[in-house]
Amino acid sequence: MTRFDPYGELPRALRLALVAALLVAVVATAGAFAADPESAAPSPVAYDDVVELGLSSEADALMAGSARVPRTQVFYSQLQYVVGYNGVESFAATLEDDRTDRQFGYPVAAYVETFDEARPGTTDAGLFAAEFAGEWTPASEAVYVVGSDARSPAGETVVPFRERSAAEAFVADHGGRVVDWAAVRRGSFGTDSAATVREMAPERWAAADERIAAADRRADRPVSVVVGTDAPTVAAAVAAAPPNTTVAVPPGTYTETVTITKSITVAGEGARISGNGTGSVITVRAPDVAITGVSVDGSGGQTRDPEAAREERDADGEAWDTNIQLGYGHGDAGIRAIGAPGLFVDDVRIDANASGLLLREGSDAVVRNLHVNGTDAWQDGFMGIAGMQSRVTVTDSTFEGGRDGIYLHRADGSVVRNSTFTDNRYGTHLMYTGDALIADNTFRNEIFGGITVMTRPSGNAIVGNDVRNSSAGLQVSGTRTYLGYNTLVGNELGFSTSARGSLYERNVAANNELGARATTVVPSSRIVENDFVDNERHAAAGAGALRVWADGDRGNYWTGANVGTHAPGERAYRPTAPVDAALHREVAAVAVRESPAVALLDRLRGTVPGARSGSIIDPSPAVSPYSPDRVDAALAPDAGPVHGDWREALAEADTSADGGDETNGDETGDGDTDTDVMNARETDATATGSDSRPPRADPATTPARGETSV
Repeated sequence: MTRFDPYGELPRALRLALVAALLVAVVATAGAFAADPESAAPSPVAYDDVVELGLSSEADALMAGSARVPRTQVFYSQLQYVVGYNGVESFAATLEDDRTDRQFGYPVAAYVETFDEARPGTTDAGLFAAEFAGEWTPASEAVYVVGSDARSPAGETVVPFRERSAAEAFVADHGGRVVDWAAVRRGSFGTDSAATVREMAPERWAAADERIAAADRRADRPVSVVVGTDAPTVAAAVAAAPPNTTVAVPPGTYTETVTITKSITVAGEGARISGNGTGSVITVRAPDVAITGVSVDGSGGQTRDPEAAREERDADGEAWDTNIQLGYGHGDAGIRAIGAPGLFVDDVRIDANASGLLLREGSDAVVRNLHVNGTDAWQDGFMGIAGMQSRVTVTDSTFEGGRDGIYLHRADGSVVRNSTFTDNRYGTHLMYTGDALIADNTFRNEIFGGITVMTRPSGNAIVGNDVRNSSAGLQVSGTRTYLGYNTLVGNELGFSTSARGSLYERNVAANNELGARATTVVPSSRIVENDFVDNERHAAAGAGALRVWADGDRGNYWTGANVGTHAPGERAYRPTAPVDAALHREVAAVAVRESPAVALLDRLRGTVPGARSGSIIDPSPAVSPYSPDRVDAALAPDAGPVHGDWREALAEADTSADGGDETNGDETGDGDTDTDVMNARETDATATGSDSRPPRADPATTPARGETSV
């Protein structure tokens, strides 16, 4: 056993860390006395200059034309940039969250967009609309319409006005009532949050079960044509079969290409359909087609159609994602579906030269027991499944090699579950795809990453996945995302906190080179009850404000966080600080942590802006792992996939909330569990949901020392 000698020579790295701590403490102290806070509130800036929170890319598209989300811009005491919130209710929800105080400081000034002269109304879809942008008004001086028929893509929206008469005119046309800023702060609004997505994850799983069962029923059709008996080829049998019947394909190899233009089932048993090396092997152009029990190979190797993309680029050079759809959606595939909703692919194997299964133009599909064997080098192949504007439900499938195991582009509502991905560029790759469920999958040796989500979608649930030996486990952008119960072991990076207004909980990050990386400049997500075990570095942070990774007295578990003379859990842990970061690797780091210089620096953190930037703090580190069984299973020799029991856990949490459990339902301690559950669901994910601390002065009405009121 390694023993620490308090009188021995400290390692060179720790001596350097101690010197650095002393220097930072001196500089920070000098800066604290040199600071000269402004005595006047700053003026509003152009909204293009703020660091923006709130909207997803899908909301951007919905908000085209006259539709708008009332905006707020806030100057915080410890940020060098202005934070913009899409939705007044989004900013109001942060004011009772003490994490915002720790991370940003207090709001020096807040301005809301008022619409007195902008001819406000609603679109045909009920979205709030105005003919032009509003004017900036101090939040405490504006009046607000709540409860009207105006909505935003996230739900109910609060509409600000400078004058009460303008607000009352809006109420006369659109309902609601006029309130002041204090009432907005007290309110709870019907907007979606990451907590809502968490609650919906089991429902999405159940909906996938229903879609799979319905596809099974559709595929069960009477046999009308047998290949080799009633027709010489598969193509001829398909042409002869009446709708809603089955073409039976006996064992053997059939060298041909097939086009299906009617609602039939093609069922094989040991049958292989081989193309001639050009184009797609099977093309589906009809609804409710089922393809079961066959193997497919011999497609062409064209991964995309550059001519299709060029035509769109000539018409609209800004439509980048349309170029991707036209390019990616027009390559070769083992099975290609075009305008073919209700497709069912079951017990099928595809050896893919380009894509395995290509879905486009609303070809919503159910895929079960599909095995796609892609190219050895990812640059030579393409997607196991490419879903372009087509929702896909995938279960119990395997994807080996090729570019991406599954690539989904504007495929909202898709489900990928119980599947295995190996040796891909990305295992599952989502673009412009929201409200999806990626659950209980296994990823191994992914070159760039296990699960990657790009282009700011909203409402995705990433749960119960196991990612190992890959460049990154989870790299998920967007808003209102729920990432829970994932197991991330032996990767270069466990997960990044790129999603905004999101919830990361009950993930196990073990034996990674880096457990987690904080990437957003303005932190707006909750990272709580995760287990960081024996990573080379537990966490890192890029430029930006201090990140507080805790929710009230619930923090995360970090190996090494509780060493030292203090009682376990009583001292904050800073995984990005040089001393704390070494505690689980260097036993001698304990002496540095207990030194007066580090203690002084700890006290200065949170009061001096220069000592806060680009760092993470957990004020309530857990004494033991939150998911000990999963940690043990993940670290066991020759461990197989470890999937968290998230469906059972979330169901229990819902039951506890309904029953008034003190830690889940009655979070405010006032006995009103129905109200508390509603608030937990409807307020922004940045809120802590805890009202146990004493009331604080309203920063929108009470000036701080040396500052003006917000």
